[in-house]
Amino acid sequence: MPGDDVIERLESTRDGYREELDRTRREAQEVEVLVRQGTVEVEKLAQRELAVSNRVRDLEVNLDKYSKEEIKNFYTTAQEVQMRLQIMRAQLEQVQARRESLRARQSQIGDVISLLDGAVEVLRGGGKAQAAGNGLDTEDMIANIIQSQENERLRISLQMHDGPAQSMSNLVLRAEICQRLIDHDLDQARAELNALKSAINATLQDTRKFIFDLRPMTLDDLGLVPTLRRYATQFGEKSSLEVNLMIQNLEQRLPSHYEVTIFRFIQEALNNVAKHANANQIRLLLDSSADTLQILIEDDGSGFHVMETLANESARKNMGVASMRQQVEALLRGEFGIESAIGRGTRVAATIPLP
Repeated sequence: MPGDDVIERLESTRDGYREELDRTRREAQEVEVLVRQGTVEVEKLAQRELAVSNRVRDLEVNLDKYSKEEIKNFYTTAQEVQMRLQIMRAQLEQVQARRESLRARQSQIGDVISLLDGAVEVLRGGGKAQAAGNGLDTEDMIANIIQSQENERLRISLQMHDGPAQSMSNLVLRAEICQRLIDHDLDQARAELNALKSAINATLQDTRKFIFDLRPMTLDDLGLVPTLRRYATQFGEKSSLEVNLMIQNLEQRLPSHYEVTIFRFIQEALNNVAKHANANQIRLLLDSSADTLQILIEDDGSGFHVMETLANESARKNMGVASMRQQVEALLRGEFGIESAIGRGTRVAATIPLP
């Protein structure tokens, strides 16, 4: 039966994600060990650096008590300890960033597995008729879900290559320059180390932003509303757009899969504005009533012909319309709509029944 083939493909995909989740968990455990070891080492070096700094201060107050050789040795030791401490702190921050990335990946894979489990249950329970009743074809829905995940993996890999991976390569080169300068020009080496420290901090901040885009930790800890407030601020700064966020009557937490799906829907809509709309402002409204959540994203951009764009499969995929529609209609059993006209901006709306 065709349905059996679909279930088998779905279960095979789910099993693949489960294997990846196991690998990610094992790697996360290994990284956790490195974080603990690095933390201990940094603490030891920090204590040693404090002790050495105290000795240097004593030396500066009582220079006449020490020989030139002793003074030179004191300063050399202090510089070595400070350099080692900076390097260890930078390494620890990188490992901590990797830990957060793995945690985010675990959470993302867990969401996919839950989604696939639900799809299997729907199929085994005769869900094809139910899906058809909602205007969706189950096989198309499954294929689009899997394709969306692969597209997301591709996006992440490209961002990792162009962002953190490239920055790390530059940091390694700058560290090698510092290593060569230490034996020849100590003052220049210090200057390079200060520049390297600044570059490491910048890379760390970029990595944290990348992790937040991938899977905000605040989504699990604080919920949808605080996460959206922070994301809207960061998105506006990054995209040079004015994002006006209004949230009404949404004080309560929603189930985890609702919050994740709603966040991804809004994230996709905002990214579309930044990529395609040539807009200056975005109005984002969430309004909850007793049993529904209304979401509205409006921009003042150039707009487009909706029917022509949606009729073009390539354009539809590039704009993520299919993904947004599935997030609202297939995953949350809501209603999705999009309105636009040339020169009049675009309006994306969703009505989601609340549990």
